[in-house]
Amino acid sequence: MLIILSPIITHEDELILAKTEKELVSQIKKLARAQSALISSQKKYAENISKVNITRDMLNRTFRDVLKQMQTLAREHRSNIKDEEVQLYKEIIQQNDEYIKANNTYLNAIKDIAIQKEYLVAKKDEFVEALSDVANRRSNVIKKALDVEKAKNKLIDGDKLDILDQEFNDVQRNFDRARDILLKKIHQFKEVREETNALWRKLKETIKEFS
Repeated sequence: MLIILSPIITHEDELILAKTEKELVSQIKKLARAQSALISSQKKYAENISKVNITRDMLNRTFRDVLKQMQTLAREHRSNIKDEEVQLYKEIIQQNDEYIKANNTYLNAIKDIAIQKEYLVAKKDEFVEALSDVANRRSNVIKKALDVEKAKNKLIDGDKLDILDQEFNDVQRNFDRARDILLKKIHQFKEVREETNALWRKLKETIKEFS
């Protein structure tokens, strides 16, 4: 019968985990900075869309003024206005109205995502802060556990060993508390990310309508 031996887990393995968690903290912070820059670009993009919409709306008002005057002149058969011109201007105005409406829907979706992504980055910051705290406390727990182990090997006085055990228990409790906070922050981050994904799906629908 084949016997599979599980690898022996050592304190060194946990210290490696703490170190890797700190590297993860660094990478998440880099991503958060990049996302913040992207959010700023999206806000600027939304501003430009808004300016285009305002300009297009002003254009359409002028189109309507021209159409109204053309319709007035078209009643006179001797005018230089053809029915085809009137119809084409009507179609352009209608298309512009539809375009403005679709663009406003798209603009609102972009704004909603930008606001939500700011919230997501804030939650990511809370997550990474909690993760950093856990990584530091994990190292403290391991180091304190090693101190207790060394003390036991040296057969030090029982009272001193009790003090070390109490210190270890305190450090462990603080770690457990930090880990619970981390788990809570991870759940919150995942919830906000799903809300953000829902807004992306909504944006996709506005683009579909736009096309």
